[in-house]
Amino acid sequence: MDRDQMRASESDRQVVMERLRQAVEEGRLDVPEYQDRIDAAMQAKVYSELDILLADLQQLPPPGFTEAGLEPTAAMPATPLSKVNQQLRESADEGSRKWKIAGVAVAIAAVLALILFAISPQVFLYFAIAVLVILVLFVVAAVAGLF
Repeated sequence: MDRDQMRASESDRQVVMERLRQAVEEGRLDVPEYQDRIDAAMQAKVYSELDILLADLQQLPPPGFTEAGLEPTAAMPATPLSKVNQQLRESADEGSRKWKIAGVAVAIAAVLALILFAISPQVFLYFAIAVLVILVLFVVAAVAGLF
């Protein structure tokens, strides 16, 4: 039986997906094309379908190919992050900034609550009850599926 007609295994698909990931990091594929090829790799049934996904990417071995006995002899030099990895890192930094802003807002609210309690405990009590009522209404709305 010809190799192109043989059914591919899950590990063969994983090898192809790893090669596609490397191609994105090298800048050979953009993210939408990478996603399309990953979807096609997951749907592939035979080797020829996997080979097509890697055909236009130079210096990449065919699916399932592993080089035996080759070990690195020297440490790899540090390389700059790929465009995709840089975008992921920037979005993670942006998310941590949002949490920092939320933390500062909570701290300010706590200080204001302490000041209000020091000035007038009765006003603080009414304010605290109002906040609790609003929170309960949000929980009820969430359970009811309103948002």
